[in-house]
Amino acid sequence: MSDGFKQSVVNVAEICARHGVRHAVLSPGSRSAPLTLAFLRHPEIACRTVVDERAAGFVALGLAQQTSRPTALVCTSGTAALNYGPAAAEAYYQQIPLLLFTADRPPEWIDQDDGQTLRQPGLYANFVRASYVLPVDDAHPDARWHAERIVSDAVNASQWPVPGPVHVNVPLREPLYPDVELRYEPQVKTVRLSPADRVLPAETWEALLAEWEQAERRLVVAGLQTPGAELEQALSRLVRRQGAALLCDVTSNLGRVAEVHAWDAILGTQDDATLHALAPDLVLSFGGPVVSKNLKLFLRQFKPKAHWRLQFSPQAVDTFQSLTRLLPVSPAPFFARLSAAPSPTARSRAYSETWRELEARVRPGLQGFFENLPHCELAAMHRILNRLPEGSALQLGNSFIVRMANFLGLPEGRRVQVNSNRGVCGIDGTVATAVGAALAGDRLTTLITGDLAFFYDRNAFWPEAVPPNLRIVIINNDGGGIFRLLDGPNRLPELAAHFEVQHGLTAENTARDHGLAYASCDSARELERQLGAFFEPKSKPAILEVHTDRTVNEQTFSQFKAIMREIT
Repeated sequence: MSDGFKQSVVNVAEICARHGVRHAVLSPGSRSAPLTLAFLRHPEIACRTVVDERAAGFVALGLAQQTSRPTALVCTSGTAALNYGPAAAEAYYQQIPLLLFTADRPPEWIDQDDGQTLRQPGLYANFVRASYVLPVDDAHPDARWHAERIVSDAVNASQWPVPGPVHVNVPLREPLYPDVELRYEPQVKTVRLSPADRVLPAETWEALLAEWEQAERRLVVAGLQTPGAELEQALSRLVRRQGAALLCDVTSNLGRVAEVHAWDAILGTQDDATLHALAPDLVLSFGGPVVSKNLKLFLRQFKPKAHWRLQFSPQAVDTFQSLTRLLPVSPAPFFARLSAAPSPTARSRAYSETWRELEARVRPGLQGFFENLPHCELAAMHRILNRLPEGSALQLGNSFIVRMANFLGLPEGRRVQVNSNRGVCGIDGTVATAVGAALAGDRLTTLITGDLAFFYDRNAFWPEAVPPNLRIVIINNDGGGIFRLLDGPNRLPELAAHFEVQHGLTAENTARDHGLAYASCDSARELERQLGAFFEPKSKPAILEVHTDRTVNEQTFSQFKAIMREIT
């Protein structure tokens, strides 16, 4: 290897591989060449090149989201690194492990008007679990040891105690290109982290059980997560034995164990007697954010006496403004033990029965309403969700898309894994995340997104081929249609040009440019016909563009809101 080429940089890829990192997303650049080559040539790491660093960050997020393992990102110096910011922020709040390796100039050249040079250490300070800087030179053995320790620390910090993104800044001197084959050192040092078993002390359990037994209205709220079978079983026993009411966000992937599915619509009621009857004494929440604005407003108005939250972070996540306990424990064993508490009283069971009675009364009418709508966004979502194949994965776009899905829910018993960038993102990275999720395996992955989010993120397709297991449904209302549904912007004369941003585009040319199959429809009958073949296995990915009318969308959603308000 040419003199000056850092062996410690080559060792970055080797240490990552030994820690189980199997995917890297690279963006082209000269300063990052040593890192890029180290990952590209490693036999155990699959690499994908994405030119746009913003899109690259979200492709990596989708991969890590599906595999639950850290995915590496590599970019060159300068503003390239700034483009990882949106994906890093989303990964931070979704607790998804990412490793951000940013190449940099040597420190003596910072702020010296050298090209593509800015202050990169601590670049993502508010949105990473940890930040590191590799030694600029590694000629001394201690420097090599230091660099190896940093990489192990970074991989471990991305997974424990709370998963999330970690930044490693890598200052590099020239030469940047090796003149011989890279050598992955077999004796490279790694430091492995063994998982900790978190168990609540006996006295804490005694206090919790006493509080649990005193509460007559027990409400469990599940937010964004990817649960396992153990958690599903534990929650099922809790609901069955303890009579707790369980509300599952569409992104919680726990709808199969819930007894109440129309809860988001139910909580849209303006009937005070109904809301008072549903007000809980104790709330137990776990997982990430919840989509439902109705739930947030309800629990902020009718604050429970106690609110327990299961999370490993010590920072209070008090979405409902009622938090009383933080419990650093995994949900599955916690619910398994809680389900063995003494049998609840008849008054405790009456609370969950109130939810079930409302569900039985309301849900058939809602189903009939959705099925008899004219062609619009709500009707299209209802049809699409009901046709999703068993065992497939679903990526939901933000804004109105994920809200509709939460109102509608998946068909009961249908096993579909749902993900959505509900941490901090708007339309950022919607397509790129879905591309990354599809790259994680062979499972059919469907993205349902709006038109603005799709066109904004088309760089996710460039330059490599999109995996054939990806399906994209674009609900195209020619702009940001949600602004027409919100009180405030819907009355503005600037609505069409400056909020909705009507564009007149279709996805047909994008599909042709990137080798995706394409179909479109503008009626309920045509949508049904297209869906029949859309989810079938294909040799290439496919787009289905569903055109809807903004005025009809507005009218039908207003009808839906009126139905919610009148629920009693």
